[in-house]
Amino acid sequence: MAEWGSDPAPGVRKGCFIKPVAGQPAPAPAPAPAPAPTPTPPASGAKPRVLLVDDDMGQGADVTAALRDAVKANAAANGAFVWNTQTQGAVPLSEMQRVNVVIWATGEQYQNTITAQDQNTLRQYLAGGGRLLVTGQDIGYDIGGSAFYTATLKTRFVADSSGNPRFVTRGAFGNTAFTLNAAGSAGNQYYPDVIADLSGSQVVASWGSANATAGTITAQSIRVDPNTARAGQKVQDPRGLVERLAANLIGGILGQIFGSQPQAQAQTPAPRVSAQNAAENAGSIVANDAGAYRTVNMGFGLEGLTPQSRALLMKTSFDWLMR
Repeated sequence: MAEWGSDPAPGVRKGCFIKPVAGQPAPAPAPAPAPAPTPTPPASGAKPRVLLVDDDMGQGADVTAALRDAVKANAAANGAFVWNTQTQGAVPLSEMQRVNVVIWATGEQYQNTITAQDQNTLRQYLAGGGRLLVTGQDIGYDIGGSAFYTATLKTRFVADSSGNPRFVTRGAFGNTAFTLNAAGSAGNQYYPDVIADLSGSQVVASWGSANATAGTITAQSIRVDPNTARAGQKVQDPRGLVERLAANLIGGILGQIFGSQPQAQAQTPAPRVSAQNAAENAGSIVANDAGAYRTVNMGFGLEGLTPQSRALLMKTSFDWLMR
C-alpha cells in the first residue's frame, strides 16, 4: 500500500485503510450515540450545582421565593437553577443531569406531590449518581405507600402530623434544634409528616427531641388549617397512625374544621398514638446512602423555617449529600 506512504507502525493493526472510490463521495460515518450525561462531582470542598424544582403548583407560599436565597448561598457561583412545574411542566431528565443536587419542594401540595412520571425520572437521575433533597409536609401522606418512597427514599410514613413544630437533628446532621412557623418563615406548616428509617437509611432529625419515638406524637395539625378542603380530606381519608385514633378525636377535628369549637379547644393535645406503634422512630428527616446515590427526605417544607435556619439546614444536607 505504497500509495498511502510509509507505514509508521509496521505490524500493528490499523483502524482503517479504506480508500474512497474515485468520483464517489466518501460515505458519512454513522453518528455514535451520545452518552447520557452524568452529574460531574465538584472539586472537594466546592459548592454543588443545584436545581430547585418548584412543585408547589401555585398553592400557598411560593417555595422559589422562600428558598432562593438559601439555594444561592449554598450553590456554586452561577450554579443555581430553578424549574417551575406549574409553568414549565414535568422536569426533563436532561435538566437534572446538569446538576449535582436536585431539591424537590412541594410546598402546600397534598395531592400529586411527586407524580408517577416524576418518580420515574428521579429514579433515572439517581441511578446515574444523582443527589436528591425532598422537602414537603404532605409528601409522605400522599405517596408514602409508593415504591419510590419506600425503596428509593428508604422511608416509612408513620403519621400525618407531628403535633409538634420543633425538631432536633442527630447523628450525621449534628445536634441542632429547629422550630417551624417561627417569625420570618413562610408560616405554612400544618401537617408535617412523621417518618422513619427503612432498610439501611437513618433518621437524622426527630420531632420534639433527637431520639423521639412515635409514643410522643399526637396526630393533630400543629396549627389550625385554613384550607377546609385539605382538612376535610384528611378527616375523610386519614393515613398513618391517625387511622387508629378514637372516634371522638375525629369528631374534634371535624369541629375544628367547621368552626364548632374555639381554636384554643381545638388545639388541646390529642391522644397519643396506639401502643403497638409507640417504639417507631418519630423522625422528621431521613437520610439514605444507597451507594450509587444519596437522598435526604424532609417531612416538612424548608420554607417553614426562618431564612437563617433553612440556610443552615440546607448546608448541612448538601454537605452530607456530597460526601
